[in-house]
Amino acid sequence: MFAEAFPHVANSPSLIWVVAAICLHIVNTFVGLYMAFRKATPPLFRMHLVLYGAILISLALFLVLNGVHGENTVWDYGVGLYFITLLPYSGKWDVMVHGLVAVVGLTLLPVLILLQI
Repeated sequence: MFAEAFPHVANSPSLIWVVAAICLHIVNTFVGLYMAFRKATPPLFRMHLVLYGAILISLALFLVLNGVHGENTVWDYGVGLYFITLLPYSGKWDVMVHGLVAVVGLTLLPVLILLQI
């Protein structure tokens, strides 16, 4: 069903990793919301960190495969740099500011798909 709805994304070896990063980011956002408003336990922090690492791995695989099969643009590297630098740095700020920075990152991920189509 996904292949019929989005044939260009399904046929691209690199864009599928952006879709994986989007899905992981949504799950990580909900884990972060639960930690912010309910209870922040060490296992939840660990899960939040593992999901963040999986998002970074997905973005790295996107950049590598996109570099092999096509060209990486400044936007591709910029979104990757955003996730590597600003997102973890914002964790030291207020929880709501960190959530806002994370949601901005979530809106930047579909931009990578739109720029490739």
